[in-house]
Amino acid sequence: MSTTTRKQGNAIIFDLQGKLGLGPAVDEFRGGWTDALAAGSRNVVVNLTNVPVIDSSGIGCLVRCHCAVAAKGGKLKIVGACGVVRQALKLTNMDQFMEFHENEASALASLGGAATPAGA
Repeated sequence: MSTTTRKQGNAIIFDLQGKLGLGPAVDEFRGGWTDALAAGSRNVVVNLTNVPVIDSSGIGCLVRCHCAVAAKGGKLKIVGACGVVRQALKLTNMDQFMEFHENEASALASLGGAATPAGA
């Protein structure tokens, strides 16, 4: 798995690619959002468009991210979760406390004050 991080408006965006599961994938993602929050970011957008599979470690990492962001007074938005990933998140009731968006522009707009992505 690979993680690309970028800033857009008042949000830090994590573009994940590949399986979000136990091992280096979860460690890399956790390190990224932990560092971003430590550096002062509050709003986090996690783009799962290119994540075909997520396991319990990946789900746990998203829960920890959500809790850490909320503790800083920020918001976490999930973008592009579909197929097996969306089903896994729904089965674990994450859709009850996390906000899901079809695209990045929608997620950024819901944060208020965030600039829309280029070309949106």
